[in-house]
Amino acid sequence: PHASLEGKVPVVNPELKGLPTMPARWTKLIELAQKWIVEQRAAYLFV
Repeated sequence: PHASLEGKVPVVNPELKGLPTMPARWTKLIELAQKWIVEQRAAYLFV
């Protein structure tokens, strides 16, 4: 939560909702980023 946003989180990602700890959330974010990179590479190769 951020004071300038009245205690709200700037971005809500439903993929992180059920994860109990910050390490689990960071691991999931890294996984999502890696998946996005692979998808972007595949899309670029087939253009």
